[in-house]
Amino acid sequence: MKKILIILLLFTGCFVGCFATEISNTDYSVDSNWLSKPAKNLYSADVFYIYPTVCTSLDKNNLCAVDNQKMRETAKNVIKLQAEAFDTVANIYAPFYTQYNFRAFEYSNYEKVQKDTLDNVQGLSDIYGALDYYFKNLNQGRPFIFVSHSQGSALMLVVLSDYMKKHPEYYKNMVAAYVIGYPVTREYLKSNPHLKFAKKADDTGVIVSYDVQAPDKSGINVLQAKNQLVINPINWSRGQKTVKADKNLGSLDEKTLQITTPGIADAKVNKKLGVIICSTVDTEKYEIKLPKLFGNGSFHGQDFQFYFLNLRENAEVRINKFLNK
Repeated sequence: MKKILIILLLFTGCFVGCFATEISNTDYSVDSNWLSKPAKNLYSADVFYIYPTVCTSLDKNNLCAVDNQKMRETAKNVIKLQAEAFDTVANIYAPFYTQYNFRAFEYSNYEKVQKDTLDNVQGLSDIYGALDYYFKNLNQGRPFIFVSHSQGSALMLVVLSDYMKKHPEYYKNMVAAYVIGYPVTREYLKSNPHLKFAKKADDTGVIVSYDVQAPDKSGINVLQAKNQLVINPINWSRGQKTVKADKNLGSLDEKTLQITTPGIADAKVNKKLGVIICSTVDTEKYEIKLPKLFGNGSFHGQDFQFYFLNLRENAEVRINKFLNK
């Protein structure tokens, strides 16, 4: 990979980061730098997916380079639990990228995570390079959906606020952005008036976001912010009525990869916290075992699996609405 010295200027809703550093240009014309890159496009729409934190490196900077093999292998497992919810309705594209490990965020907070995201200039360079290659060589003008989770969603918010703003010719074809497991705040949207949050099941050009927790969630949550927005992943409403689990189209078991229908999780919007409350699953079994990041009672690791078939159906609804405009 060719190394160059660059100044990378990135804008988000709350921060402006300006860095001078040595960046490696990842070559996304090489198939091995893609977690997912279809040999043939079967559908009229694409998904561009940014995976969550899967890095376990002991590097002193808490980073996994784009070619870290352990990160790559774990990402291959995680894509089955998340982006493959959409693999019957869209072609899945997903680049490998440089990311932080879990320890980088321990005992942190939302504001620091935002800053850390901007400090990961190599990771942002990877994502921007992958987007450039994707739009110029792979997309061929098809409508597309952005999908991301957790650390991937932190990066996705930069993509939406900066990259998409700079590329209206691409942004016009965005069906929706499923920015899951990371706060999308009112302040972020106010700072980015070209973006809007979803209000219903079939609006397009919108951001969809939620994170799931138990009714008795306690302790730290590094991804909790004030004024974050949420939508119900079963009925795609922002109302606060509980939607029972029998309305859930299907949940994915992460160990067997089998789908249970109807799904196991109900869903209720808590507007004050900006989260989804799920009361029908065993907290001990399904909570994410990272108490230094999420305390107790967080279902952060199940955001996709709990509502797997609802995500699939909703993507199809939005794609069809977009194509039939």
